[in-house]
Amino acid sequence: MAWQFTPYVIPTAVSATLSFALFAYIVTIRRRKLDLLVVRAFVLLTLSIAAWGFGDVLQLSATTLAAKRAFLAVQYVGAAGGTLGLLAFALAYTDNDRWVNRWTFGPLVVEAIAIFALLLTSPRYHQLYVVAVDTQTIAGVVQLERSLGPAARAHVLVSYLVIVTSISLLVRKAIRSESLFRAQSLAVVVGVTLPFLMNVVWFLGQGPQNNVDLTVVGFGFAVFPLWYAVSRHDLLRISPVARDTVIEDMQDAVVVVDDTDHIVDANPAVATLGTPDVSELVGKNATNAFPFLEPAVSPAVKTPDEVTVDAGEDTKHFDVNVQSLSDADHGTRLVLLRDVTERRRVEERYQRLIENSSDMITVLAADGTIKYDSPAIESLLGYDQDEWVGREGRERLHPDDRDRIVAEFRNGVDDPGYETRVEYRIRHADGSYRVFETFASNLVHDPVVDGVVLNSRDVTERNRRERELERTNERLDEFASVVSHDLRNPLTVGNGYLEMARDGDLDALDEVAAAHERMERIIDDALALAREGDSVEGVTTVSLDSVVEDAWDSVATAEATLDASTGATIEADRSRLQRLLENLFRNAVEHGGRDVSVTVDVEYEDDGDASDTPEDRAVVAFAVGDDGDGIPPAERDSVFESGVTSRQDGTGFGLAIVETIANAHDWSVAVTESDAGGARFVVAVAGERDRAASGAPSDVTGEKADD
Repeated sequence: MAWQFTPYVIPTAVSATLSFALFAYIVTIRRRKLDLLVVRAFVLLTLSIAAWGFGDVLQLSATTLAAKRAFLAVQYVGAAGGTLGLLAFALAYTDNDRWVNRWTFGPLVVEAIAIFALLLTSPRYHQLYVVAVDTQTIAGVVQLERSLGPAARAHVLVSYLVIVTSISLLVRKAIRSESLFRAQSLAVVVGVTLPFLMNVVWFLGQGPQNNVDLTVVGFGFAVFPLWYAVSRHDLLRISPVARDTVIEDMQDAVVVVDDTDHIVDANPAVATLGTPDVSELVGKNATNAFPFLEPAVSPAVKTPDEVTVDAGEDTKHFDVNVQSLSDADHGTRLVLLRDVTERRRVEERYQRLIENSSDMITVLAADGTIKYDSPAIESLLGYDQDEWVGREGRERLHPDDRDRIVAEFRNGVDDPGYETRVEYRIRHADGSYRVFETFASNLVHDPVVDGVVLNSRDVTERNRRERELERTNERLDEFASVVSHDLRNPLTVGNGYLEMARDGDLDALDEVAAAHERMERIIDDALALAREGDSVEGVTTVSLDSVVEDAWDSVATAEATLDASTGATIEADRSRLQRLLENLFRNAVEHGGRDVSVTVDVEYEDDGDASDTPEDRAVVAFAVGDDGDGIPPAERDSVFESGVTSRQDGTGFGLAIVETIANAHDWSVAVTESDAGGARFVVAVAGERDRAASGAPSDVTGEKADD
């Protein structure tokens, strides 16, 4: 095969090479997007143009008719592929890819194949594609001379119709696009229109030197605007389709910033950033237009998760998401700003509710460690808010409640949505324990919370009031029992003696008076229990000897004697302590006899200094003993019950009042045997209240424990 050099080979070869380079460039930089129709169509377009160009170079360089016709067939394949690729690209680029189907392209492909068959068989078998074809030598250059037949001319018109349709779609998109996408679309329009116009010139017979086809040379010039659209405006990475169909109508603000930090596009939603006229933004420096965007567009600063914008009288919060639209480190970026103002307000509202709640909010991790305590912990338990964060929650539970609560926690931690309500004791910073009622909700599987939420309320006082109410009800029951039963006995006795007096036995009136006196004492004692209850007020330091003397003087002691010289002082409500002693003295006289001997003594702490005076030593207990008959061990547990008495004329409430007053002081009272064989009542006053003052831990609610 003979070859020749023509003046058109060099520009044609350069154009073909540039076309192939554009194809290779697209495949390289957009290899991850080859599954997109718009990218595949553009690849087909550039590859077909390159094939057309190289076929033209070979056809111009060949000197034989057979070689020129063979390379002309290669040109045809490239031209047909380029036409179909252009249409597919235009449809996909303008969001009309639904038309890229077999019903649209099927007829075009069939037509192209049919014409190709006519090209190969004409004019040997027919003259439908070419009427005549031959070579001629002009100025020493062998050129192809041919006359197109009707099928070839029809094919050209069909191709032109497809090309014009494609260019029209692209022009329409360029007109409707804005800023970044308008420049991109115009570059594409220029790139596909230039070679088309040069082909029209050739088809109309207006080409240079015997109408040489310079379409491929036009492709060489077209490479530059197409490459500009790809490299400078991210063609095939972002397209105006996405903007028109999504971004334009988004409620989120979108700002496109180029590599010089200038705004090249923005959607109407940026008005929420305090910019009234969006059209004036394009071309401005992003940080000048929006100073708060500087961290988002600066390559040296990590993009913030959120920015705050002062928009007039309001402060708005936006989540920030920056996406690179080019392969450069500081190329074109898309900044997406989502208005989260309302969400932040809701979060702040709930945060303030939690922080100002009188209840304590705690979040436990799945392993039981504390992740969060609300500020209420400071007022409820005396700890700093973060003092327990990172520590195990079980550590601040009362030892007796610990196993039960931990078991409850483990049962529910693997059950999403598990809820329960429990009551337990928590150690206060001062060492005491407070009772809390907690509503627990398992939100471990909630990615926002990621823990078990405990809403805890201090119910120590509520429980105390409930216990007081229970005791009040018990006292009311006792009072009702007195009215219905205990008063009935002396009343019956009195009525009997009253009948005897009516019959003339006036001595019986003394018995009636005694019955009335007993009923009066029962009523007084019952009212004392009902009214005074088990609380004390006005606790002060009192002299035990002084209170003992006043109590002894208030009781009808007959020939009984008292031995009491302790010199001790204790913390007590003086009036109620005196009543306690009065009842013990009265009990001794009534059960020990008119000449009973009563003794009052005290016990001190074992570690006290023997050289200390009584006033300086801590009293552990005081005791009232007598030398009477005493109380059998079997009856000692019941003597403090209301209504229990061994005397027919007794009320049965004296010792019950003693226990009530002792409990009100956080003391305890017990009965034993005295050294003289009588009864000895021991009141332990070194109880919870005294131990609280000494700093000992408490084992009951609001009191100091042994732990």
